[in-house]
This record gives sequence, structure tokens and C-alpha cells, in this order.
Amino acid sequence: MRSAICTFLVVIATAAASVHAQRVEVNALAAYMFGTSTEYIRSNGAPYGEIWIAPSAVYGAAIDVKLRNNIMFEFQYMVQPTYGEERARGVGTNSTDLTNHMIQAGGLYYSTLNRQADVFGGVMFGLEVFDPSKPQYATVVRFLGTLTAGTKVWLTDAIGLRLQAALNMPMVLSGVGFYFGTGGTNYGASTFVQLLQFNLGGGLVVRL
Repeated sequence: MRSAICTFLVVIATAAASVHAQRVEVNALAAYMFGTSTEYIRSNGAPYGEIWIAPSAVYGAAIDVKLRNNIMFEFQYMVQPTYGEERARGVGTNSTDLTNHMIQAGGLYYSTLNRQADVFGGVMFGLEVFDPSKPQYATVVRFLGTLTAGTKVWLTDAIGLRLQAALNMPMVLSGVGFYFGTGGTNYGASTFVQLLQFNLGGGLVVRL
């Protein structure tokens, strides 16, 4: 898992550096992820218990590449070392160390307030990997969508501070359909958000 993620980061970094863009920024990030929980159910649909993920630090890096005026492409990798609890009703609680890997890419729209500050907001999509340490729990991969907003305060022309808030929304694919008839063909997919992960943080930005 770790070697694959590192390889992916190197590939993205190399691609970003080769883009003929007006600006490339490298971000070292850290944040505080608040605790969250989600119910899980029996096969008959009846509630059975909940999974709780403890609050903890989250850290990682991002590469921003300017595509055109006020739009930047961002690739981001974050990791959350934490622990989780399975709280089964009438049975008890089991816990395990848990490492969550968040790999995403998306677009940021930013506006320059003045020479020292930019504000931004954006949407990213990717994958979140929930990797428990105990072997009785399986690693789970979820499609991930994130809303983010914040500001970059430039201390010099090349170095700045990034402050941001982000809402992560791991999703479960609940159904896929393909339809055809006299009016033509169509397809669709439905998902639902399994839990919400909110974090506040920031980091150091270096403009290349």
C-alpha cells in the first residue's frame, strides 16, 4: 500500500512539473480531523451498531498547478493515523488501530485579495482507504468527495501559509442500472454518503 502510494505521488509530481503552467505550488499540510461515526446494519436492514472513528491529526501534501486565470488543479494525499471502534448493540465494543489514506484530485477556484493573500474554494474527488491493523477487519476502499475552502497568506513572493477547512464525504455505491427501449438507451448509478469527516488545518506553501 505505502509503496504504491509513494509511486503514485512521484508520477503525479513529475507530471505536474512538466506542465507548462504559469505557476506550480507545493503544499505541506497538517490538520485536525474531528471524530465521526456511522451506523451499520444487518442483512435484513435492521440497525446493528455503529463504527466510530476517533479524532486525530491528519497530514500530507498537495501539488497545485495553475491551469488558467483563477483555476488551479490540485493533487492531494493525506493520511490519518487513528483508531476505530465497532460498537455492536447488545454485544460490546471492539477497537483497532486504523490508518486512513485519502488520495484526491480536483479543481480550486481562487481569488487574489491583494499581493499578500489569496482565498480559494474547490471540489475534489478520489479514494479513501480505511486500513485497520487487526486482521479480523478488512481494508475498505470508498469513493471520496471533498469540499474545501481557505486562504493562502504570502510571507514572500515564494513562501506562504495555507489555512483551510475541508469536509470529506466517503460514499458507497448502492446501485448501477442500464436501460434500453424504444426511446434509446441510458445508464445510471446511485451512491450515498456513508459518513462525514470534517477537518481544520493548514500548512506551508512553496511557489516554484
